[in-house]
Formats: sequence, C-alpha cells, structure tokens
Amino acid sequence: MQPTSATSRQAGFTLLELIVGLTVGAILLTAIYATFVGVSQTQRRVETVLDQTASWRFVTETIRMDLARLKSTSKFTGSQEEFEADLFEGLEETPIRVRYVWEDAKLTRTAGDRILIVDLPKGYQQPAFSYGRAGEWEDKTDMLPERVELQVATPRGALIRAFMLEFDPRGDAQGASG
Repeated sequence: MQPTSATSRQAGFTLLELIVGLTVGAILLTAIYATFVGVSQTQRRVETVLDQTASWRFVTETIRMDLARLKSTSKFTGSQEEFEADLFEGLEETPIRVRYVWEDAKLTRTAGDRILIVDLPKGYQQPAFSYGRAGEWEDKTDMLPERVELQVATPRGALIRAFMLEFDPRGDAQGASG
C-alpha cells in the first residue's frame, strides 16, 4: 500500500466543480447586466422628462415675465396661435412690442430685433392660448385680458393647462399662477 498525502489526492478542481462555478458566475453576471440595463433605461427616461420639464419651465417663465410687464395702457391682441402686446422695459419704461407665435410645434418669441425659438417637447401637440376676461374665456381678443392661459395636449392626449397669468387691467398690479 502506498502512502497518500492530502495534497496528492486533490491537485485541482473537478470538472463538475468547474461547471457549477461557471454557472453560478454566469447567473450573477446576467443579473448584474440586467440591473445595469434597467438603470440605464430609467436614467434615459428621467433625462427626457427633465428636458421636457426644463423646456416647459423656460417657456412658461418667459411668458410670465413678459406678461408681468403689461400695464393698463398696453395694447394687446391675441388668438389661439399667437398674441402681441406692448410691454415696458427698464426704469424709463420704454415700450417694446412682443409677439409669441405657435407654428409647427415651435414657439417663436419676437421682441424688437431679438428672436427666441423654443421647440415643443416631443409628443406634445395642439398648443393654444386662451384669454380670460370677466369670468369668461375667449379664443381671440383685442383687449387686454385679465388672464392668459396656455393649453397643450400631452402625448397621451390629455389637455393640460401649462400656464396662467392673472392680470388686473384697472391697475398695474398682477399676480401669476401656473
């Protein structure tokens, strides 16, 4: 009988141990990969929503700031697709004509020789302005309204109110909500 030592009996892994180890490793790598792909897709969706939110915030804040410069003497005309108003800038309150136009899913703001174009976020459609006066809403006006509302259809078809400014044409105080 030959003497055997513990080291000479097992000098490596058996084929079965190697297969089990590789299988467990493959399962773990698959789970890690699936988690990574899920996190990447979620991150892309979150970035898209944040971009859309930033676009809406920029549009509504720009409109809000412009309409906050209206005065009771401002000339104002508006339809569902556009509105024009005389705003006042600076300490000397220099009048400036500002025009907002929705066309081909783009909002174009023209103020003097300055032009700003903002794309409507993907999937949003049918933007329209409405004008409120004495508790009634109109699609068209030639008078300074008390309220201006921007309505847009979401990608799922729901109609949302993105912005509303309330304005008191009797004085020069205005408040915003949106």
